[in-house]
Amino acid sequence: MLLGFAVTLPFLMNSTPEEKQNLVENTDTMQLVEKSTGSLSDLPQREVTELRADLQVAKVVPHTPVDFEEQVWEQDIRQLIQRWVPNEEEAGSIARWVYVYSIRFDISPELLLGLMAIESRFDHFAVSNVGARGLMQVMPFWKKELGQPSDNLFEIETNIRYGSAILKHYLKRYKTERRALAAYNGSLGRDKYPNKVFAQMRKFKAIRKKMTSS
Repeated sequence: MLLGFAVTLPFLMNSTPEEKQNLVENTDTMQLVEKSTGSLSDLPQREVTELRADLQVAKVVPHTPVDFEEQVWEQDIRQLIQRWVPNEEEAGSIARWVYVYSIRFDISPELLLGLMAIESRFDHFAVSNVGARGLMQVMPFWKKELGQPSDNLFEIETNIRYGSAILKHYLKRYKTERRALAAYNGSLGRDKYPNKVFAQMRKFKAIRKKMTSS
């Protein structure tokens, strides 16, 4: 199986975006990629049921924030990510859905932002060498196996919902943010990826602290 992945990976890395999409959606290739990031077939049925419910959670209708705290928070986040996302409407959408799903899944919003900064630099059309998509670099096998096949992972709300639900799944399974982040990245037992996210998370918290105290 490892040999199969090693053979497949060069094709993925040297393919066009369209070819990557076709490759990663091929059943055999998806199984190989899944093996490198954690097998869904090994999950207890209870975890599968919970994760499927979270991934298929009904969309929240976007709204104009009426809660003062939410208004301030969204404004702060738009400023935080402005250098990555100069488009105000896009930045506002990212801020809004991070706020919504950080509450829904009980995850630090700065943790979600740190993960996005490392995964995609806030590019919601990003595609990795192995076909991960969007802001939080979600692999398509998640929607095929547990979500809705028609879900668009390049859509801001959908991607943040998936990424947040998957991270919450790993937080519940592995208990700590460090191990959950490593599992999210497919590098469980290693610290390099979590350390990158934590460093970015600390930067966001420090900048926001200055913004709120000024």
